[in-house]
Amino acid sequence: MGSIIKKHMHYAWLVLVGVILIRGFAGGGLNMTSSLFLAPAAAEIGTGIGSLSVYLSITSVVMVIWLPAAGKLINKYDVRKMAAAGAALQALSFAGFGLMKTVYGWYVLAIPYAMGAALIVNLLGPILINRWFAKKAGTMLGLQMAFVGLFGAVLQPFTSGLIQVSGWRDAYFMVGGGSFLILFFVSLLLLRNRPEDQGTQPYGETKNQESLPQKKAEELAITENTALRSASFYLLLFFMIAITGAGVFTQHIPIYGSVLGYSVKATGTALAFASVGSAIGSIAIGMISDRIGSLKTCYGLIGIGIAAVGAFFISSAGFFVFGTATFLHGLVSSGIMVLAPILTIQFYGQKDYEKIYAKVSMGAPLASIILIPAYGFIYDLTKSYVFVLFGILALLIAAAFCIGLGWRKRCTIEGCPGWRK
Repeated sequence: MGSIIKKHMHYAWLVLVGVILIRGFAGGGLNMTSSLFLAPAAAEIGTGIGSLSVYLSITSVVMVIWLPAAGKLINKYDVRKMAAAGAALQALSFAGFGLMKTVYGWYVLAIPYAMGAALIVNLLGPILINRWFAKKAGTMLGLQMAFVGLFGAVLQPFTSGLIQVSGWRDAYFMVGGGSFLILFFVSLLLLRNRPEDQGTQPYGETKNQESLPQKKAEELAITENTALRSASFYLLLFFMIAITGAGVFTQHIPIYGSVLGYSVKATGTALAFASVGSAIGSIAIGMISDRIGSLKTCYGLIGIGIAAVGAFFISSAGFFVFGTATFLHGLVSSGIMVLAPILTIQFYGQKDYEKIYAKVSMGAPLASIILIPAYGFIYDLTKSYVFVLFGILALLIAAAFCIGLGWRKRCTIEGCPGWRK
């Protein structure tokens, strides 16, 4: 069987299928269905939804702390072992929520849940695609992100049905236990650590001629310590925080829609437009980055974000404008997880990619921890989202400044082609 696959199909495609399944069930399944359990669980254990949802904030904090160590572990150990460990931590913790009788149980289990999610949701896909695809890596990153949304679209109503029929405790057991079995066997059967372990090369690379992006990346040999001492790293991290800060406004779109006077049904339709924009954007941004480069793609994405903010400002003019704003915003939010791994490798190359990318990824949960509640507090104080929208506009301008300056600063690092003091 292995010889047939090797002869007729590059193993990179099976790795991609494995990544899609793992990201789909862990990200689109476990992560995206978490909020469905809040209301019934809170009602039964006698606590508020706000108190219970604190565990989601705990997962973000743990993720920020854990991501650097997780990147080092994936770099050091076989990816199948790390994926299986991540599946056990995340999925079995999710199933364990069904046993809890006080809110503190969720707070405790949020720690292993976040540790597992960091491994298989945040890091696994970008790292394996970078290892296995020398050609069209951006497209593949976008493709696997699009499938996360598609899995969520299917698994969210499925999980809602389970909760309604079997109760939230049994739904936790079934979703968590079933996801663990799928994630565990996919990790062992489809994933492989590196192409050289299989006696092959990354897809799109030949012995005599490498693809241009891969060749440029191979010229870079920036160590983690060197990267972390450079201005370019912090500019890239601030870019991630700023662009994610614009993207997390999605959490406030339902409230903003109600402030504008739109019905719950209309706001739900607008959120569907955002989901469609995210699915389209995930693939389109990866493909465009492969064609014109990641820096120009970043500028284009920021331009779309500014257009979305402009549309949000005048969304009271009619639902068409509001729907257009949410669609454009979906395009922006989808680009965050696609561009981050591409930018990391173009800044620092392959040498310590896993370790550096894990630290760059800290920007997304940091922005979520700080800015999602900040937007809420601003609205509570002003009873308006005008100042929030001005803040998002400032973040997008800051993102353009950070990525432009960071791109120039990367060639002031010793080891970079064209290095200069």
